[in-house]
Amino acid sequence: MAKKFRGVQIVNEIEDAMDKGMARFLTNTQSKLSAASPVDTGRLASSWMIGQNTPNRSAPPERKELGTIVITPFTGKITANGNWYISSNLPYSQRVCFDPVWAKGGKGGAQWFTSIANNLNKDAERSFGYFLRQVK
Repeated sequence: MAKKFRGVQIVNEIEDAMDKGMARFLTNTQSKLSAASPVDTGRLASSWMIGQNTPNRSAPPERKELGTIVITPFTGKITANGNWYISSNLPYSQRVCFDPVWAKGGKGGAQWFTSIANNLNKDAERSFGYFLRQVK
């Protein structure tokens, strides 16, 4: 007996796997950026935000001393459609990411941000692959 064609079901399973893969990829990358950020007050580590179709422009409040690092979760549904951004809206974030003088406190040394950025392809492959392998 021939197997019934499950085309629509397979497409739906693949779309669901892609959505889950994108969600895992974005949240893992946000967590890596937060964990690796140099910490003085913890403001930069708390400033990495996920935005859909446009960067998230919110920023944590000013701090004078070390405070609790809070990773703000994306509150909407993450899907594989659209453009996604992980950004920090702090005026000094770009300098801390790329200037070795400012970045020394980051986990992974002065190249902490570049290391994360250079591994995005591998991280995406792992995140999407995990869910796509479950499609039968």
